[in-house]
Amino acid sequence: MDEWTIPKASDAIRISLVPPAAFPSASKPQTFHPPLTYQLFENETIYGYKNLAVDLKFRQDDMSPSLAVAYDARLPTDGPSNDSKGDAKVDDVEPLLREYLPADTPSDLDLSESTFTPPGLCVNTYTRKGSKFQIYHSNVDDPIALDIVRRSQILVLFFIEAGSVIDLDEDWVKNRWDVFFLYETLPDNKSALVGFCTVHKYWYFSPAEKTTEGEPAGAEGTDEDRSSSFLGTITEGARFPREHRARISQFLVLPPYQKQGHAKELYNTIVEQYLAGSEVKEITVEDPSERFEELRDVADYTRLKKASLVSTAVAQNLLESRTAAKPWIETQRQLAKMPRRQFMRMVELLLLEHIFMTKSPEIDEQLEKYAMYVKERLYRHNKDILMQLEREERGEKLHETYVNVFEGYLTLLKKLQPDALVGLATSSAVDKRIISGKRPQGNISSIAETGEEDEDEEELEPPSKKKRLGPKA
Repeated sequence: MDEWTIPKASDAIRISLVPPAAFPSASKPQTFHPPLTYQLFENETIYGYKNLAVDLKFRQDDMSPSLAVAYDARLPTDGPSNDSKGDAKVDDVEPLLREYLPADTPSDLDLSESTFTPPGLCVNTYTRKGSKFQIYHSNVDDPIALDIVRRSQILVLFFIEAGSVIDLDEDWVKNRWDVFFLYETLPDNKSALVGFCTVHKYWYFSPAEKTTEGEPAGAEGTDEDRSSSFLGTITEGARFPREHRARISQFLVLPPYQKQGHAKELYNTIVEQYLAGSEVKEITVEDPSERFEELRDVADYTRLKKASLVSTAVAQNLLESRTAAKPWIETQRQLAKMPRRQFMRMVELLLLEHIFMTKSPEIDEQLEKYAMYVKERLYRHNKDILMQLEREERGEKLHETYVNVFEGYLTLLKKLQPDALVGLATSSAVDKRIISGKRPQGNISSIAETGEEDEDEEELEPPSKKKRLGPKA
């Protein structure tokens, strides 16, 4: 790279959380670099500057921002390129960043004392290492909440994989967005933002409803299309339906507070709030990252485990007949307000834990039934792809996906319930075959003939793709 290219854009960008006046004297600015810049700068590089320094600062209470851009030299935006290929375009850094900041963002941060208090209703209070934290439930219809969300949108691009900003220009969509703020409570009634989560409220289709095309309503895989269709036809000022889904959209704990258990507290509080009310019928997540999936799995497992979801009688019924267990599954799923895929994954995880914990003399038979139980779900969702394969390859591909799912459950159990895996290494030959990936005997046609509807679950790659198959993220 030439002298005008900054090979790593994040190195040139400094983000600071700055305590305003009247904050405790021990409060100090906290500065860090963004891990993600690809949504703003192609190839995560910046071209056209020497010694570029971008300072993006936020007040720790209301997140009022400032932006200052400095450099020793810069190529003219419309002048000749010094790039060896002659086709590099100078990045207009400051205007680009200001697109994602309020129009009145200054170059110097105003740190004067204010009477700021977090917006919304305090719904949870907890402590970490002697510090007090509070979570507030609000809506962007509140002007203060709206300001904080707007000021924080650029952080979504910097810290959330594939994150996108929220369009809040139309007044009629504002009450469609809930927001949860997590604040550290400081002396003298001061508050420092720790993180936030935006939640989109959108149309809920009850199981009895049908779409305009006659498709059964409520399938998890078409939520986005249905939401877009609904929002596209609604008129300004139209009344939002009382019953709706809540989709977690942006979920961010700021870097100085990460890996301290705050994300778990925030997620659990959000779920508990929506479980307690009657308006929200289902809690979903928009394009979760792997890290968020793990957080969600741990939290959902812990909650359902505490509720004793899978008892001995339930485990027996699940293993004996998936069809007979469907009414129980749907009833419990609705009570948990979970989308089908996530609920079934947690049921399978708890069922596997139950098998290992009880250590029944029939464990070999139970594990064989468990494998078929999970494979039935995987097969129904992927049958269009599987039916393109030869019979033998069909079974191998299905089992390969099952093994990936099984190993993922084992990884979670090692973290959450290690006692369940005691003695696993000396388990029977059937158990070893399942873990090692060797396909145990099983009649694929018996799965195909169940006649149940498709479910949106782990997805196989098309046959033309040669990479290792695995569950959908």
